[in-house]
Amino acid sequence: MPPQNVSTELVPLPANRGFSRPLAALLRWWLQRQVTQVQALQVSLQDASQVWLSGCLPYIQVSAQNIIYQKMHLQEVALTAQAIRFHLPFLQKKGQPFVEPITVKIQATITEQNVNASLPYIQETLSSYLREFYSEIGNIQAVNIDPDGIRWLLDDHTQLRTQINLVTPNELMLSSDPNNQVMISLGTDVQIQELKLQPGSIHLSGDLLIRPAAPTG
Repeated sequence: MPPQNVSTELVPLPANRGFSRPLAALLRWWLQRQVTQVQALQVSLQDASQVWLSGCLPYIQVSAQNIIYQKMHLQEVALTAQAIRFHLPFLQKKGQPFVEPITVKIQATITEQNVNASLPYIQETLSSYLREFYSEIGNIQAVNIDPDGIRWLLDDHTQLRTQINLVTPNELMLSSDPNNQVMISLGTDVQIQELKLQPGSIHLSGDLLIRPAAPTG
């Protein structure tokens, strides 16, 4: 069944004007370099002139489609952040746009096709957890997603079905039955408020703490 789209559309902001226009273009240039692939990347700013006056960017919206980030494919991502302490040398393409951690509101849709395109990364990340359900797990050949859970098709023709539930904002639970469960910690930088499985897709929303990269050299 084709995946049911879950909209990550943001409330539209007025078109970038004045200083917002070149700054949005500069941020778009930087964001493109943080991912392997991205399409339909849009950056919208509010009150960007405050960067000059106070060193603070009041509000930013980012939306994108067909992203590959750290070997993981995503269908749609929408981000918003507020009160960002801006790194002024970035205006000359020096360093990165922020120097302090920022909390970003995120919505993301990951389709079945995205997961199957990311299987090497999924295999590396989740095999140790799935082995708790099936000790002889080999290579994952394909994944099917529906509202009741995830079906893992393995290279020995075994089909493993698991449910996935949000236990706390930074902890997931995989289960094959009430007596067979595995907890997955997402770390303290992730706070998921919603995790929803639909036919052929996963939708999630929450907060993400983004830390600036350590300076090099």
